[in-house]
Amino acid sequence: MDEAFGAAVGREPEVDLFHQAEFWQEAWQRERAQSLLARQRPERSGPAYWNWRAERFARRALGEDGQKRVAEFLHWLGHQEGLGREITVLDIGCGPGRYALALARRGARVVALDPAENMLHILRAEAARQGLTNVEAVALTWEEVDLAALGWEKAFDLVLAAMSPAIHDAASLAKMTAASRNLCYFVGHVERQERAVQELWPRLIGGEAPAFSRDCLYVFHLLYAWGYYPSLEFFTRTTRRLLPPAEAAAELEEFFWPFLDLEAAVTEEIRGYIQANSAGGLFPAERREVLGRVTWRVS
Repeated sequence: MDEAFGAAVGREPEVDLFHQAEFWQEAWQRERAQSLLARQRPERSGPAYWNWRAERFARRALGEDGQKRVAEFLHWLGHQEGLGREITVLDIGCGPGRYALALARRGARVVALDPAENMLHILRAEAARQGLTNVEAVALTWEEVDLAALGWEKAFDLVLAAMSPAIHDAASLAKMTAASRNLCYFVGHVERQERAVQELWPRLIGGEAPAFSRDCLYVFHLLYAWGYYPSLEFFTRTTRRLLPPAEAAAELEEFFWPFLDLEAAVTEEIRGYIQANSAGGLFPAERREVLGRVTWRVS
């Protein structure tokens, strides 16, 4: 993006890039084309990937770590004017329902959208266990959603997409905005470093591990170029968990599955790495994330 920025400034010294939506659209797509997710095999990305990892993902999303994220979100929500408890919410890429279930318990009417049926199966079961009847699970990709046909145009007080791959370009962002009559909430990566991934990627695939796309930066700039006044807040999460070797291996194999076949040589390399870096029978799983929260009102 830096080269593109310099080139644009060099061509037209007076250009106001902050109002050039096309520039930010193109820059976003260039970065995504070089990002980690672009390296996934097509048959192992999207719903296929999330269906495959639903059970393990749900344990963390609905567990202690997930509840901390929910608490942070609800704290933010409590400071938003015009959003009472009985609001209508669209959760794009809801997964097993980390936010959807919490909002439903709070009294909101929630439409929980996800293309992975295994994720929605977990959400429905958990909603039934909690006696929640105000959550509607919808199995569609965001691209398949027709707002007019579903009656979703300006139908929701809050539209959220938290760590969701559904919002990946200008069109998907514009549709998100069109579904809201009040507030939108987006969370995405700025940076993610995971020691084991950074060290294993050169051994298993070659070269350095590609970075996550910094989607939140482009979301912010596009919204401003379109005439909105979004808020952008950065925050850092650092986690260090001590895992039994088998569990650590399962998590790393899950991470690498979209990129390569988990043949015997690959699993042996992963398990050997874990053994070499474990102490006292436990492996230190370390991750540092810098995330960006973008919020904006459509009115």
